[in-house]
This record gives sequence, structure tokens and C-alpha cells, in this order.
Amino acid sequence: MEIEHRPTPRRAGGAIERKIEMLVNFWKQTSLTVKTALCLTALIVFGISFFIGARTAMAASLKPVSVVTEDVITVGDLFENVRRNADYVIGAAPRPGQDMTLNARTLYRIATALDLQWRPASNSDQITIRREANIVTADIIERSLRSALKEKGVEGNYKVEFNKGEPTIVLPNTLSERADIVDLKYNPQRDYFQADVVAPSVDNPLKKISVTGQIKRMVKVPVLRSTLQYGDIIGANDINFIDIEEQTLQHDVVMNANDMIGLTPRRIAYAGKLVLQGTLGKPQLVNRGDPVNITFREGPLVLSAKGKALQSGAKGDLVRVTNTTSSRTVDAFVTGENQVAVR
Repeated sequence: MEIEHRPTPRRAGGAIERKIEMLVNFWKQTSLTVKTALCLTALIVFGISFFIGARTAMAASLKPVSVVTEDVITVGDLFENVRRNADYVIGAAPRPGQDMTLNARTLYRIATALDLQWRPASNSDQITIRREANIVTADIIERSLRSALKEKGVEGNYKVEFNKGEPTIVLPNTLSERADIVDLKYNPQRDYFQADVVAPSVDNPLKKISVTGQIKRMVKVPVLRSTLQYGDIIGANDINFIDIEEQTLQHDVVMNANDMIGLTPRRIAYAGKLVLQGTLGKPQLVNRGDPVNITFREGPLVLSAKGKALQSGAKGDLVRVTNTTSSRTVDAFVTGENQVAVR
């Protein structure tokens, strides 16, 4: 059947109206078979675009750091958004407490082999795999060593000094952070020891190391809490104690806090520093030229007078003073600040 097409009047307009008119005419002239094919093609194109977009949205992403607890590494330890093959084993995990790094080339091979939607952005892409572990520290080992030394009669204030740095033992994260001492040998003349350390216990000696070292005997020494200068009187609250190796002490170090109380530094004395004998002295309670109060005591009789110090002196020192009333000069003992007594 022949269809008569009447020309549509054109309105004054642009190219958009003409294109629309051409599409309408084309659709009217197209057969039903062609129309069906065009619709199917559009649906296929739309489906492909949707599928590609969905795969892109669900693409795997690389983890920056992966902490593993098992003996093996899986795909899920490396990538996120992995719906399948997440439990696929890649290889052996690093030893407890150690790290392993996989570079971009290795990761690309893994992703390609498992058909993962991931590609490295650059050659610098990598992942660090860390094996979780429990660390038996040097402090834990030292506590066990002190208990073992105590059984051999080693007591008192001392510190343990290991010969080869601070020892540590790395255990799987499923084991407790413990250690036992076995085969301890101790030389009291040299304060030297050597022993084997097993972890986590004697009953389960998964790891074993040998340690050697010395016992450093320590003594408590008084020092100043804060820096003091000449004229500052040292009191009990001004004193603190620190531990010092006994063999390093000088013979002239003040060891008794009572020998410091009531004295003053002859020069500036710094906080926390060892105090040497001769660096402290009695504070000057009477200074030359200062007015003083003179006291004379004889049994129940007590007399006092005003005077002037002709010499400086600390408590207990004998100084010369002048009675300002009689102008008489006498010798008197310093008893306090600007206080003297005639005996």
C-alpha cells in the first residue's frame, strides 16, 4: 500500500526542529522488523554499559597494610571488595613479628591470575603484610632472671646489664608473653651470669636464646631536688635520692643526707648532681658590720645588749663583737641569725 506523505510546513527555527522532523520521518518509513532490531540493539548497549559500570563499582581495592594472624596469606588479606576467591591461599605468611612487602608487579600477576578487577595505578603500588605476634621483652626476661638469681642468693639493690643489648623473643600471637630461665650460672666474684631463656615456659620451650651479662651493684645517694645557691639553707625536703653504680662512686661523695641538712652550698649546686664533700658549708648567720644581739647567761641571770659584729661567722663560730653601749669588744659564739652569746 502506498502511503502519501504530505510535506510538513516548516516553521522558522533552527537545526534542532529539522533533525527531529527527519527522525520522525525515518521512523515512519522504517519497517517493523528494523524497528525491532533497533530496540534490541539499544537494550544490548544499555545492558553492556550497566554491566561495565557495575563491575567498575565493585572493583577490588588494594589494602595499604595487612596484618595476618595465620601461617598463610589469602587474597582477602591483600584486596578489599573481593566477593570470590577471598580465601584463596597466595603463599606462606612472614614469621611472627616480621613484615613482607609485595610490589606492583607481583600484585598484578596475582590479580590477573585470579581475574580480579584491579590494576596498579603506578609501579609504586605495594602492600606490606605484617604477621601479628607477641613479644617477650627484655623487661620480662629480666624479671625472670632476677627470680632465678634470688634463688642463688643474689639480693640487694642492683641492675642487670646484658652483654649483647636487650634480648627479646618473638612468639606467635596465640602464646602468652612469658619466659623461664634454665641452666643459670652465676659467678659472685665477678658478678657475672650466663643462662638460657625459654619461652613461653619450660613445659613449652618453643623458643630458646642464651644471655650473658653482669650484675651492677647500686647504692642510693642524696642529691638536691632543685638548684640552690650560696645562702640557701638545705632542709630535709630539699633532698632526693638516686641510684648510682657503686664502683663508679668517688670517695668524696656525700652519702648521708644528714650531712647536708642545715648547710648551704659554697657555690651554686645543681639539682640531681652528686654533692661532694667540701662544696657545702655552714651558712653565715652573722656578717661583719651587721648589728647583733649580745646575750650573757649566768645561771638564772640573763643579760642582753646591742652590738656590732667585727667578724662573720656561722652557727657555733667564735667571733668578735663590740658592745655599742660600752664600746667594749668581746668574743662571742654565734647562736643564730644576728644572735651571739658570751660565755
